[in-house]
Amino acid sequence: MIIDGAILAAGFGTRMASPVPKVESVVLGETLVSYPWRALLSLGSLLGQIHVVVRPEGFWRNPGLEDPAGRKPALVVQPVMDGTWGAVEAVATSGPFLSGKASHLLVVNGDGPLLDEGLLARFAGMGQESPGALCLATAELSHPRGYGRIIRDASGCVVDIREESRASEDEKKILEVNAGIYLIPREILLSAVSRVPSDSVKNERFLTTLVSLVVEEGGTVRTFPMTPECMLGVNTQEELSQVTAHLRTRINRSHMEKGVTFWDPSRTDIGPLVSIGAGTVIMPQAVLEGKTRIGCSCRIGLGVHLADTVVGDGVILRDYVVATEAILRDRSVAGPFAHLRPGTDLGEEAHLGNFVETKKTVVGAKSKVNHLSYLGDAEVGSDTNVGAGTITCNYDGYDKFKTRIGSGVFIGSDTQLVAPVSVGDRSVIAAGSTVVSDLPEDALLIGRAPAEIRAEGGIRYHRRRKERGSSRSGQSSPNKKGQE
Repeated sequence: MIIDGAILAAGFGTRMASPVPKVESVVLGETLVSYPWRALLSLGSLLGQIHVVVRPEGFWRNPGLEDPAGRKPALVVQPVMDGTWGAVEAVATSGPFLSGKASHLLVVNGDGPLLDEGLLARFAGMGQESPGALCLATAELSHPRGYGRIIRDASGCVVDIREESRASEDEKKILEVNAGIYLIPREILLSAVSRVPSDSVKNERFLTTLVSLVVEEGGTVRTFPMTPECMLGVNTQEELSQVTAHLRTRINRSHMEKGVTFWDPSRTDIGPLVSIGAGTVIMPQAVLEGKTRIGCSCRIGLGVHLADTVVGDGVILRDYVVATEAILRDRSVAGPFAHLRPGTDLGEEAHLGNFVETKKTVVGAKSKVNHLSYLGDAEVGSDTNVGAGTITCNYDGYDKFKTRIGSGVFIGSDTQLVAPVSVGDRSVIAAGSTVVSDLPEDALLIGRAPAEIRAEGGIRYHRRRKERGSSRSGQSSPNKKGQE
């Protein structure tokens, strides 16, 4: 059995009221359409190609469809926007499907991020048990308005799916509805091409009509029950927030079951690709997205935002640390209010303190950059101390240059290192220095301008200021009468 997937993603999404295509809307850091994509990938060796149905205008800008095996979506243009059967028929008549070896087509919606990966595997198992049957997923809703109803005969067999627009009042009372997920054998799919008529009310060709065609020809229809949550789709911004809440609960519960502690899981957003080790504690308002990996026994502070960042074991991220495409190695410490930009590599037991920014910078083991500093395009050795207010001047307006700082170096506060420049091991740089040339090992650099001290200059300064303040044209001192 080989299953091709079909993701229906050609809808206009006008009710979203956004210039962003609906399937590219972001849910916990990932695009909406990437969720059914990953659910299909979970089929593993059963999976053939994944076809993505798009509008004639083309594909969206950044779908976020990635596969470790290098699989790419087979894009299928739905030439006429004439309903769900028009979308599936476009796949069935496409070159990639016709030339492929798939025995079945698994159809899912591009705006359904709550598809459970295990659910699709069980659904495929039904197809293996009954390879010639049309299989469809159903759910029971307490308020089924807007959904197609499952029509069964007296023996309980499915005979039709009735769209609400043409359902009778009694049929509208049926609670079992179509979940919009189908496993269609290749023979059934190809035999139905050009045979599904347009609905007289909505002037669309519905995929649901396939059920009655199969029944009329003596075929078998099997149903697969699923929870109402799994079939939730997105048509509005409010529905987008609702499925986000469901996913947040599901993802955070999964991490808690693996030993992660949340101060408040309802106020912590974690993407579906994030991994977190046992013993880690996460405070509220943290946002962890992309392929972020966090080790064991870490502490993630209030408002921490990590994207595609690797965090080792025992790391402490104090409040409001922001890190993107960075590495923080075992037992390192960052924050509060530290910004680790792409290319930052913080060594074991190293510290980045408050209001420190780094970019393309390696900080060696046990080194400390604790206050109000910027390190860009830099390498820092181990056991080095970088004083408050130190910056690497890495950009001359045209090009970026590298700063190399050795191990065991002491850099005093308010130092500027004008790249390209190297500082040798165990060197000492006095506070307030500007370093413009390479410094050898074990050197001392004092780069301050000579201080000028004027006796009683402070008295003269204050006198001049007072005279200047009282002699301003058209202005009076705030302490004068009438200005109190």
